[in-house]
Amino acid sequence: MEILSQLWSLLGLLTVLQNILPTQLLSLLHSLYESLQDLISPYSYFDIPEFNGYCGVDINDLYRHVNLYLNSVNSSATASTCRRFTLSRSKSSKCISFTIAPNHTIHDSFNGHSLSWTHQVDTVQDSLEEKRSFTLKLPKRHRHMLLSPYIQQVTSRAEEFERVSRERRLFTNNGNASYESGWVSVPFRHPSTFETLALEPHLKKQMTEDLKAFAGGREFYHRVGRAWKRGYLLYGPPGSGKSSLIAAMANYLCYDVYDLELTKVTDNSELRALLIQTSNRSIIVIEDIDCSLDLTADRMMKATTATATRRKRSSSSGYNKDLGTGSDQLLEESGRVTLSGLLNFTDGLWSCCGEERIIVFTTNHRENVDPALVRCGRMDVHVSLGTCGMHAFKALAMNYLGIEWHSSFDVVESCIRSGGALTPAQIGEILLRNRGNKVDLAMKEVVSAMQARILSTGGTEHLNTSIEHEDMAALTRSPQSVLTVGSPENWDSSPGKTSGKKRKAKFLARLRSLTKSDSGRRGV
Repeated sequence: MEILSQLWSLLGLLTVLQNILPTQLLSLLHSLYESLQDLISPYSYFDIPEFNGYCGVDINDLYRHVNLYLNSVNSSATASTCRRFTLSRSKSSKCISFTIAPNHTIHDSFNGHSLSWTHQVDTVQDSLEEKRSFTLKLPKRHRHMLLSPYIQQVTSRAEEFERVSRERRLFTNNGNASYESGWVSVPFRHPSTFETLALEPHLKKQMTEDLKAFAGGREFYHRVGRAWKRGYLLYGPPGSGKSSLIAAMANYLCYDVYDLELTKVTDNSELRALLIQTSNRSIIVIEDIDCSLDLTADRMMKATTATATRRKRSSSSGYNKDLGTGSDQLLEESGRVTLSGLLNFTDGLWSCCGEERIIVFTTNHRENVDPALVRCGRMDVHVSLGTCGMHAFKALAMNYLGIEWHSSFDVVESCIRSGGALTPAQIGEILLRNRGNKVDLAMKEVVSAMQARILSTGGTEHLNTSIEHEDMAALTRSPQSVLTVGSPENWDSSPGKTSGKKRKAKFLARLRSLTKSDSGRRGV
């Protein structure tokens, strides 16, 4: 009791002194106390306020990074050192975020040293506003060695956590790029992943390795002086999985998706405005590039305009002075997106206004795409998607029916080798109708559809396919599926892409050889 009475007496004396002593003297005594405490304490303290400066207008980006970093360690042993957290969730997100409760501490470690974060929340006098900050405590002896690398780790972990956890959006242009934002968006929640895609294992590996190298290539692209972007051309028949592959790419990289509808874009200026409004870490998609606009007609129009100009000049010398300045000007005056504008969009100066962007073109008919659109530097990777091979079919059977093996698999493989392969969409539709307890019925219907395809092709497709497989190491999901890195100049010479004349010649040569061998056997 004597100790408690002495404490109460001391507190009373301090209260009396606080009311009697001048404010300046109290501030001086407080400063001396803090200096003495800093001198004795083995720790250094660093405050990170929510806002920069005294006005409290400019947001401190480091405060946001610390908050994200502490969110990223919520499942580790580090989070168990804090007794209280504040949980929250926005309306448009499924993820629960948390922060340290006011005036609580969480401990961390770095390079064998113990550190701690304290969330300081003070109420501003005569106001409802709160002054928030994080205080970092670390060993004073090693502060110069620890501070800079630790803050770098906090920043990098925070950026990675933000990229993975933030809600991603699917954008489409609304035709009003000249006014405010030309994009409208909805949450992007497509379930497609590389694990569920009907792709051959080697093709999945090639795609994921290429995407991973691109996402982590910031220093490389800066060092070589190239814009941090990459182009993919996806081509194949309808139902071959082009859209699903784009969704899997977005989910793998955690990127936003911008679906650009060229028919809604009025001219090249609006196209540039849309590009400027896209965010970093995004995929810009133009589907059916050969059907969106008649871009190849630009070259024909230029040639026609040049011919007409020469004729008019030869017929009337006085009329020459009133002619336009060239076909490019005439094209721009027509008020539409031109081939030149789209080329500048993908590989011009305006294409480097952002970082970490992927541009994807899709088409059902690659031969209809202007070669200038898909040359090296614009479309760096060409991915051919065709019908399903056996590995892809097994993936679909596992996804839809939940089976790893069935007695009909051997029959399916034989049908695929005989030219009866179907696209993922065709197989998926059959399996979807017969999901549940209809595994045998589903497999029977798939085999029937493949046999019908063989009968409709008359076996010709199988012969062509066997010729192609003799000419290449079969790294394909189907006889037509490959991933190449190159330009249109190599299309005809790329593996598995024999031109029509060469294929016909090989077909006839193979047919003659088979005929000769058959006649030789009869003569014997």
